[in-house]
Amino acid sequence: MEESARESAGELRRLVARELHDRVAQTLTGMLVDLENFKTEPVGWDDVKKQLDTVQDSTREVLKSLRELLHDLRGEEAVSDTFVDAVGDLVARFEQRTTIKANFDVLPGWPKYLTTPASVNLYRIIEEALTNVRRHSGARAVSIVLQPYLDDYMAVIVGDDGRGVDTDESWLAGMGTLGMKERAVILGGELRIESHTGDGTTVRAIFPKEQLMPKPGTDQ
Repeated sequence: MEESARESAGELRRLVARELHDRVAQTLTGMLVDLENFKTEPVGWDDVKKQLDTVQDSTREVLKSLRELLHDLRGEEAVSDTFVDAVGDLVARFEQRTTIKANFDVLPGWPKYLTTPASVNLYRIIEEALTNVRRHSGARAVSIVLQPYLDDYMAVIVGDDGRGVDTDESWLAGMGTLGMKERAVILGGELRIESHTGDGTTVRAIFPKEQLMPKPGTDQ
């Protein structure tokens, strides 16, 4: 009994650490980098106001992420029953807050229901991928696709038409890639990033279908 309790506590600590890293630390790090770069640039008052607006938006994002984390830790309403709707809302908010056209498609064969761990981790992978598009890609458009892959797999694909990136692992680690890969591994899958300079970036996460769907006769 005590061993089980220790394992549960350890898993909770890992969950909180991962969520804080993905939802809060990444945004704060981006804010610090932007402010440091801003200090070295010759600017006028209009530039200062624009930067303050950016910092204000990022601060709201951090607060929103903390509230969501607290919401999740309290065990309140899960996203599993409404995963597609939740992603649709995420994509709509992304498009409203940026100048980037976002297209969201759910292809036939995508599961109607997901387990709670699957819905949370897939949602965070998409959220982090869109954050990278907004911050780093210079893209004009991005597509998010949920689709079957081969016979027994499912894929989440986020692709943009931006400048592309250097896919060296040391560089990608600073873009939340490690967190996305960890979440993919948790679900028994893998995450790949395909990118070429001037030719956009595609984040492709592939999972066994059985890892995403509730087993018959069990709770989600």
